[in-house]
Amino acid sequence: MNSWTIISFVAFTALVAYISWRATKQEDLTTSTGYFLGGRGLTGLQIGTSILLTNWSAEQLIGLNGQGFAVGLSNMGWAVTAALGLIIMAVVFLPYFLSRGITTLPELVEQRFGSGARNFMSYCILVGLVFILLPAVLYAGAIGLSKVFDISGLLNLSDNAALIGTIAFITIIGSIYAIFGGLKAVVISDTINGIGFFFGSILVLVLGLNALGGGSISEGVHRLVVDNPQMLNAVSAPKVTVPFSAIFTGMILINLYFACANQLIIQRALGAKNLAEGQKGILMAGVVKILSIGILLIPGIIAFHLYGTEGIKADEAYPLLINRLMPDYLVGIFGAVLFGAVVSTFNSIINTCSTIFALNIYKPFSKSNSDMKCISVGKKFGAVIAVMAACLAPLIQYADAGMYMFVQKFNASLHLPILLIVVVGMVSKRATAKSTITGAIAYVVFSLFLNYIYTGWHLHFLHKAAILFGLSLAITWFMTIRNPDTSNKVLLPIVDVVDLTHWKHIRIACVMTFVLMVATYVMASSAGIVTEPENIARNLITILVGSIISVFVLNILVKALLAKHHAKKQAEVEVLS
Repeated sequence: MNSWTIISFVAFTALVAYISWRATKQEDLTTSTGYFLGGRGLTGLQIGTSILLTNWSAEQLIGLNGQGFAVGLSNMGWAVTAALGLIIMAVVFLPYFLSRGITTLPELVEQRFGSGARNFMSYCILVGLVFILLPAVLYAGAIGLSKVFDISGLLNLSDNAALIGTIAFITIIGSIYAIFGGLKAVVISDTINGIGFFFGSILVLVLGLNALGGGSISEGVHRLVVDNPQMLNAVSAPKVTVPFSAIFTGMILINLYFACANQLIIQRALGAKNLAEGQKGILMAGVVKILSIGILLIPGIIAFHLYGTEGIKADEAYPLLINRLMPDYLVGIFGAVLFGAVVSTFNSIINTCSTIFALNIYKPFSKSNSDMKCISVGKKFGAVIAVMAACLAPLIQYADAGMYMFVQKFNASLHLPILLIVVVGMVSKRATAKSTITGAIAYVVFSLFLNYIYTGWHLHFLHKAAILFGLSLAITWFMTIRNPDTSNKVLLPIVDVVDLTHWKHIRIACVMTFVLMVATYVMASSAGIVTEPENIARNLITILVGSIISVFVLNILVKALLAKHHAKKQAEVEVLS
């Protein structure tokens, strides 16, 4: 690594920090809304970019490309089917959340079920983020940066020492953003890094295709499709870590949680200046999530073609592409962007944990309701969990199932109960706190037992998650029938915090996003590009025409259904009046 690499890395990182400081120095960070929600003034572009870069951290960029290197496109459901969850978030959950003027999901749950449910949800969120996701983000980021910049060789350190040093560096910088700048600083840095991340990732893809084609991008695309075509099969691949059937069971539930009940993600949408901007940002994230397989999985497949015989570890594939194919000065810039993506997720988790602890755990038990006191406590808590995560991060390397699947299994065990509580609270007036919390606790206990203690049930953990989720709903329903809430109280008051007018293009945007999601899976199958080369052009034209027709037909059907629903509601209102 030469001086240009170091200079470009430092310069780009400093530029992002300076712009974030300039953009937030006039912000009022002395109130909970200003510090935790960016003053409820975020635009669609800021929301969409921040959601994406919060999600696109090292465990995604390096972990999913590692999965691409190991098994190909069969794991693309984590990215592609997230679009369905984001559609549901934009249409159903976001209007509900914004109309209640909430800052956090535990706040919403407390209003519906009381403090017990709030505490249960808060602790589930904090345990999952602090002890699982945050250490994994630090570990994956440190692995990526240390390999891209060859830290051990540069500083003459052991691999473990380089890993620990890089973890400490990320922790310090990320804590400065999150603890002292609030959500607005996180979002501003996300937007800038998002632009660099987007163009840098595309450059890695282009350079990889060029290298694969021996200096010709078109030849590289040809080799990618023709050589080892099973790597591009997402439907019936011979080697998988996630079966195709799982996208209809546990994966869709995890993606619903990700989009609709994950405080880390929805906090960006809760800071929207109005409903329309929130919907734009969410659907923008949904479309880009589908297209992101080009930067989250395809480079890993390219690395398989280039370096598959070298015996490298899967998680080393993407950093190796950057290190070997990029010019030195671009290595520094993209390394800074990768660093920014890691810091983005890190400080987003810190900000979210601080928000939940300050507003949902500390404030209800404190005699002081001062915003300044809550913010101060939140900052101190953020500093403590940052240090804890830095200490736990090196231990992730010993996870038997690997970093990415380790995180996803714990997500299924600890976070799906949060989705259960939110959904039950929204749709059922009869469910009680006791019935709902019992169902959620039953899920956690059964999931942890069947995934980590009793291993005799040989079923994929995503299928187990769907079965246990249904069982937990059944427990909640049975207890509700036995002892329903008969108070007939109004669930939540609707408050006038932001404009709740829907985006005028929301229907067609949702339809197009859904069709794109389905078409992507068709392309990654024998009906698309996983076929004889002479059939590919015909298949792609068929998919394109079919997609256009589907958009028009579905748009008409959805419009008719909505009109029928609206007419029914109007009739009910007239009868009541």
